[in-house]
Amino acid sequence: MNPLAPVQPFSRRGVCPALSAPMQTGDGLLSRVAFTASLSPSDLDRLGDLARRHGNGLLDVTARGSLQFRGLTAKSAIELEHDVLALQLPLRQGLAVEAPPLAGMDDSEVANPAPILELISHKARLLGLDTKLAAKMSVIVDGGGLAPMGGLLADIRLKAVQRDGDVLWLLMLGGTEEKALLAGALRTEDAADCVIDLLNHLAERGPDARGRDLDIAIARGVCGDRLMPIASDVRVPTRDVGVPKQTDQRRLWTLNDRLCVAVIAPAFGQISSEALSALCKIAVDLGVQSIRPGPAHGLYALGRHHACAELMVYAKTAGLIISDNDPRTAIAVCAGAPSCASAYAPVRALAEFAAKECGAMLDGSFTLHLSGCGKGCAHPASALLAFSGTSEGFSFGYQAKASALPDAQLTIDQQKSGLSRLARLYEKEHKPGENARSLLVRLGRDKIVAALRQDET
Repeated sequence: MNPLAPVQPFSRRGVCPALSAPMQTGDGLLSRVAFTASLSPSDLDRLGDLARRHGNGLLDVTARGSLQFRGLTAKSAIELEHDVLALQLPLRQGLAVEAPPLAGMDDSEVANPAPILELISHKARLLGLDTKLAAKMSVIVDGGGLAPMGGLLADIRLKAVQRDGDVLWLLMLGGTEEKALLAGALRTEDAADCVIDLLNHLAERGPDARGRDLDIAIARGVCGDRLMPIASDVRVPTRDVGVPKQTDQRRLWTLNDRLCVAVIAPAFGQISSEALSALCKIAVDLGVQSIRPGPAHGLYALGRHHACAELMVYAKTAGLIISDNDPRTAIAVCAGAPSCASAYAPVRALAEFAAKECGAMLDGSFTLHLSGCGKGCAHPASALLAFSGTSEGFSFGYQAKASALPDAQLTIDQQKSGLSRLARLYEKEHKPGENARSLLVRLGRDKIVAALRQDET
């Protein structure tokens, strides 16, 4: 057997890049790994070393907490796979079943989602559902707590709530938590089986069926009496983006009487292997127990309070994001050109410009989406302001996805100057206590388009 043969053959799941199924991009092949548990800082440092050895030394921490290696060749992608597997890390395999990175450690969560997650994953493997379902099928089991999952898309979502002292799991279908269809509630003992039954239903409908294709009637037909009705307007408050960031909100959270977590994020989700290595070495010196990539491009570092606090001090000096009120956290941006073969525009440079020019407006109450093309990989859901690269410049959409028909077409020059004018318009129109989302909704599509397209004088 060839020692450098792929451990698994490349498959259709390459549309969602994995370790054994890398995807071609503008800077070479891209491979992705996801984790089911935390890593030691030393192990994360070793992954950075592999990114340097086999790729171009750049790593992406995705919005869902996966780690992506960039700049691989056909040969080095196979070598990377073997070297990563040799580390014997807790890699997620098969169907994407996700929980908050602090599950089971966070005293503020309603319930620990890990047992349900493990049961769903186990049964899905036994049934071979991974090969029968859509390539990007995802299940989220969210016990609540500090690490937000509500802004992530999910085909099937379970969210823990307490009702009369008992834990129930809200069953939501398709979309983000805010926009998903609330189908009903499940008892803990029924939750995993109902999710598996729904996945089996989708598998029977074919590999293109998704959670958005399910409705309440189907959910009730599949789940039967296990699915309890619940008021359709019930929603669980989340800590996701949507609250204006008025003060310095450092991401240093107390989990319990022994442990804290420091949430550190690279700007726009990308970090060099050298910067990651430096962070990991500091973490080792401080006695940080573990680091896990998690939602919102975060690196969740677990340890004693003093260790986490000192790590954040270092991260700030290194230009990493440590606070919710950093304007860069309000921008969703993909790799863009030249890193992505599909991208028309270098949107990362545009994101850096927007963070500086529009900082006051980027208060966290809305997401500014900058996409290199119409696929919108960095923010699949609708955004209040969405820009996507085209062969002629940029398309702009108001309360739209990057793939939607545009409300305006802009040149690259109009994009930058338009963002500057929009920032000035915000400063002029902003009322005390009003967040940016409310102001932009009040202004409306026509005024925003006019500001973006105004001729240069």
